[in-house]
Amino acid sequence: MNGSQILQELKSYGITFTDIANALGVRASTVSLVANRKSDSKRIAKAFSIALNKPVEDIFPDRPQYYRHSDPKKRKQLLDAVRELNAA
Repeated sequence: MNGSQILQELKSYGITFTDIANALGVRASTVSLVANRKSDSKRIAKAFSIALNKPVEDIFPDRPQYYRHSDPKKRKQLLDAVRELNAA
C-alpha cells in the first residue's frame, strides 16, 4: 500500500494520521512520512497494522525490517559460517 492508500483506508474507519499520531505521542507529519516511505518506524507501522486490521507485511511489503523477526539460532549459524571462511 502506498501512503494515499493507507490514508484512504484509515479514513474509511474514521481514523486520520492525526489520530494515529496522538495515540502514539508523535507528530502527524511523522506518521505521514512513514506512510509515504520517507521515514522508518516499526511502531508506527504496527499502529497502521492494528488500525487497518492487516498484517504489517501487507501494508509495507517493501519494508521487511518491519516484520522480519530476528532468529538467534539462524544468526549464530550465519556467523559460524562466516567464521569458517576466516579459518579456511
